[in-house]
Amino acid sequence: MRSSMPTRQWSDFPNKIRAEWLRLLAPLILSALFVAHAGCTASAPLTALPFTPEKFFAGESYSSGTVRTLIVSRQKFTARFSGDASPGQLNLDERFSFTDGDRLQRWELRRVADGSYEGTVQTETGDGVLREKRPVRGRLLPDGAVLDYDGYAPGGGDTLFHFRHRMRAQADGTVANRVTISKFGLPVATARVTFTKSSTELQKP
Repeated sequence: MRSSMPTRQWSDFPNKIRAEWLRLLAPLILSALFVAHAGCTASAPLTALPFTPEKFFAGESYSSGTVRTLIVSRQKFTARFSGDASPGQLNLDERFSFTDGDRLQRWELRRVADGSYEGTVQTETGDGVLREKRPVRGRLLPDGAVLDYDGYAPGGGDTLFHFRHRMRAQADGTVANRVTISKFGLPVATARVTFTKSSTELQKP
């Protein structure tokens, strides 16, 4: 049996009551609009991002950096990259030059969903052996990317360390990479690296 009570419209309520309801509902409305906007931002095309690994490392690239250990020792290095890239896929050879010799690190990365990455890394250690592939996980960020993996230090021994690469695109077109190296959750070394598309950029102070 239907009710015979009349249906009240928004305009039937006094202005004071309508104003109070709007005041109470305003935070909820703004939150909903913010969530909707965030969802649109997250789905923005990847080509609009300042950095993706497959975009930056396609072709030839270069880097210079310094590794600092807990005992405050420093070792400088440079590297040259050769990248074979396609949308969502990157095969990359990174050839380090240390004072005691050159080392190869080989990356295979693919984008799987929502800006996340998975793949492998192989590292040439101090005995000249290119070790087995180690799994890599990563994700895109608004200004760069993060990669995490348990692997070997280039030119090091057979001890596995955890590596975390935090890459940020810079206004001058370079990419700053901050590497944290840890064991059992404790940091043992850090590295500051600059990636560039031109070898002449490495000569700048």
